[in-house]
Amino acid sequence: MLILVSILLALGLLFWVVQSLLLLLTLRVLPSLQGCRRVTRTDDPLVSVIIPARNEQSVVEAAIRSRLEDPDPHLEFILIDDRSTDSTGLIFDHLASTDPRVQVVHVEELPEQWLGKVHAMQVGMQRARGEWVLLSDADVHVAPGTVREAVDLARSLEVVHLAGIPAIRSRSLGLQLCLAPLQRVLILLVRLWAVRDPGSNAAMGVGAFNLVRRDVFEAAGGCEALRMEVIDDVGVGVMIKKHGGGSCTAFAASCLHISWYDRFSDFISGIERGMAKRPSWCPRWLLALLVLIVAGLDLSPFIALSVGVLSTPIGWIGIGFSAWAVLLSGLVARRFGTSVAMAVMVPLNTILATLVALRVVLGGGRGGQIQWRGNTYEVADLQRGAMVLFTSVDDRNATGEGP
Repeated sequence: MLILVSILLALGLLFWVVQSLLLLLTLRVLPSLQGCRRVTRTDDPLVSVIIPARNEQSVVEAAIRSRLEDPDPHLEFILIDDRSTDSTGLIFDHLASTDPRVQVVHVEELPEQWLGKVHAMQVGMQRARGEWVLLSDADVHVAPGTVREAVDLARSLEVVHLAGIPAIRSRSLGLQLCLAPLQRVLILLVRLWAVRDPGSNAAMGVGAFNLVRRDVFEAAGGCEALRMEVIDDVGVGVMIKKHGGGSCTAFAASCLHISWYDRFSDFISGIERGMAKRPSWCPRWLLALLVLIVAGLDLSPFIALSVGVLSTPIGWIGIGFSAWAVLLSGLVARRFGTSVAMAVMVPLNTILATLVALRVVLGGGRGGQIQWRGNTYEVADLQRGAMVLFTSVDDRNATGEGP
């Protein structure tokens, strides 16, 4: 029995060795945005900042005002009121009256076979005049100078797409606990360390900050290619990589932050739309089993620690790996700009994230429909319009899971 336990724990600890190397590689190779301001130049390219919003009256004013504090004259702000039934549109109109760089578009109807947010971005693209376009969610707070710094960084790296990872703030303790394991999963699933490699099909995009050169984005298909893509932010990165453009992801916790799901139930509902990515041949029980296997591997240092009473060597190994797991979780959280205190609460956060994943896998998208932003979508329609794939169905997959 002890031999079997030792073999299983060895597999788990090997998982942690590989995971640690990849996480540390990611922390080392990804650049950072600091929100550094510089004097504007007459030859600075115009950047069109497109901000779609639907029923976000509680957050949009403060977030948009943080952007307008940037005095850069080579910015234009296109605010898209996407059929809001609250005061979002009125807030946008008021903000436009305070700054000549702001224009507002009110969307009254959603065309068929379009997701609301993607359609709103398409409306913004039709108004945009900039050489560069920043697709950005309405609840993002942006430090002055960040947009210009991002353009400078993209040009210096010779890429046409740059995604900035913001700090995440939330009043939900449950969400804060889940962030650390979710960050590690994101890095491994997307292969974040390889996004900048032109020879890799790994791709990333961030809804908070997707900066892209307009001509390349439109040549790659533009918002039309994303019209039914539920992970539209990652889809931007996928499109650019498929088109042959350079892409980069940067940590930006010091100059970007968002308030994300103040209620834990809203967080669960929000990520359930990811079940539209479940291939029809893959039963839910198989996905649930995969979640449990990965969770077991992730918890292996603490399992080794708990069985240390049966074998002193295993116990010492468990102590070492458990301490490393805590330290690494804290390091990752620090770069992501999330709570280090919550991140080091392992294995509690891993257990909670596993329960959430099981809830989503077993309950999300049942009945063949996904509820999102007040609309109901058929899963079959979303799968037909998918740009981001997590199976090797064809060469469209650019998340690192392709053949």
